Amino acid sequence: MDTPRPSVSVVIPFAGPPGDLDRLAGEIQRLRTKPGDELIIADNRQLRTPRPAGGALSRQIRLVGAGDLPGPAHARNCGAAEAGGEWLVFIDSDTRPDPGLLDAYFHPSPAASTAILAGNVVDVALRPTLVARHDVARARMSQSMTLRRRGTPYAQTANCAIRRSAFAAVGGFDERGRGEDADLCFRLIRAGWELEERPEARVEHRAKESFRPWLAQQFRHAGSTAWLNRRWPGEFPAPGLRFLANRTLHLGGQVARSLIRGDTEQAAFAALDLIRVLAFQLGRLGPKRARGWNRG
Repeated sequence: MDTPRPSVSVVIPFAGPPGDLDRLAGEIQRLRTKPGDELIIADNRQLRTPRPAGGALSRQIRLVGAGDLPGPAHARNCGAAEAGGEWLVFIDSDTRPDPGLLDAYFHPSPAASTAILAGNVVDVALRPTLVARHDVARARMSQSMTLRRRGTPYAQTANCAIRRSAFAAVGGFDERGRGEDADLCFRLIRAGWELEERPEARVEHRAKESFRPWLAQQFRHAGSTAWLNRRWPGEFPAPGLRFLANRTLHLGGQVARSLIRGDTEQAAFAALDLIRVLAFQLGRLGPKRARGWNRG
């Protein structure tokens, strides 16, 4: 006999244009819910009163004001503070969840010692631009990137579930810096909680479509790793000059070999890989505090 799944509060930070809010509301209403579940959008727009600017939101969805401080960590904390579910499911506003996401998270039931469930994030290209195709090919948002890293594993808030009692016990997300998903998982794991994977709990993540936002994303992610390594020494060490030199030579060689073969797609992908490596290292030298949104 299957154990009934616990109640869930879905919390989504939002700071986009009005049309995106209506799109987001339409997509999360596809989720299969049960009595006691909640759908919460934490509105991080700088508004006096949170409101949808386009079509009306469904009565299923609660819009929570989170506009007093910019940033997704603050928005998620505001949404979680209003939540009543036994588990908090965090997804990003640029994802599209499978309708069965919530049930998939709790099949099988998590162990009593588990506080973190890592769902599946699949990169998709809504428009097949070069940078979008590149990120889909490289599976940039895959949870395997963070679950099978050399340091402490963590789940990305693009799609993860956190036991609400454990979330409250460690103080929720740290709003002072970047990389709040890794930081939260590190604190939970060091407090004795465990992490489980849920590959069937799936969302699609929309890849960046143009070069400038894609490049800005690399700098933001780099800033996250720099902040995390200051907070958790050794978790995200900066690579040495030898690594950077070897990586640059390797990727430069890939570009040249692909061009010789006439494979311009792979040459462009390797060139983007090289740009990403260099931007990532430059981004580690950026601001030490969070500044606005650190979207995926």
